[in-house]
Amino acid sequence: MNAQEGERLKVITGVRVNPFVMYDFDGNKTEITRIHAELGAMFNNKTYLSVGYTPFANAIYNFNEYWFVGFDKKIPVSWVLAEEYMFDENKFIVQTGPNFKLGNVGNAFVFLFTPVDNIDWGLKVGVFIPLNVVLYKE
Repeated sequence: MNAQEGERLKVITGVRVNPFVMYDFDGNKTEITRIHAELGAMFNNKTYLSVGYTPFANAIYNFNEYWFVGFDKKIPVSWVLAEEYMFDENKFIVQTGPNFKLGNVGNAFVFLFTPVDNIDWGLKVGVFIPLNVVLYKE
């Protein structure tokens, strides 16, 4: 996403390549790469809301983001709250944490996550590499 000054609304669709390392607090770690299809909207260069699908995990998700360090700064920073439902495992996951914009390349993130039905915190550290198209802006 490249938010420009003065844009009230930007509707975006595309694919995100998402390599990350997932840690649990028993000392286990797993390297994972996911591909997500997503449709989202950025409001006033501050709030980004989206829905998406992750084919490998057969999961739908809702990604909610607030940019509290704006795009006019060297490294914009947002806070994310995301929910994911994994159909095959009948599992609902919630995750939250900071997201750092890395120019036009993508974003780096550090998220805490847990299944909702059995609180068991883990940590994800990774990047989002967006391959997006702007459908509409005003």
